[in-house]
Amino acid sequence: MIQQDLFAALAGVAGGRVFPNVAPNNVQKPYVVYARVSSAPENTLADGAPVENTRLQVDCFDTTYAAALALAETVKAAIKSSAITHVLLLEQDQFEPEALLHRVILDFSIWH
Repeated sequence: MIQQDLFAALAGVAGGRVFPNVAPNNVQKPYVVYARVSSAPENTLADGAPVENTRLQVDCFDTTYAAALALAETVKAAIKSSAITHVLLLEQDQFEPEALLHRVILDFSIWH
């Protein structure tokens, strides 16, 4: 599964605090959450190897904006240095007022 490959690529990021879909309550900051946005197979009429395009969203959380941006750069570098074939589609900055956390959203298109 591509999610396992992504988890392995991000294992050294944020002190290993990398979670699928949602982070546990009261987790130490910084941390990363990843989730599958969509997955679409590329169908062919020939007997070629099956290929899928999966969009994965990676959210980087930290207590300051600068730290969240730095975490996002670390995530991008970790994915770039892995064997994951990807394109970064989107970066977006947000603030989570209830949690008082800055969030950088990275949206990747991954072929596997």
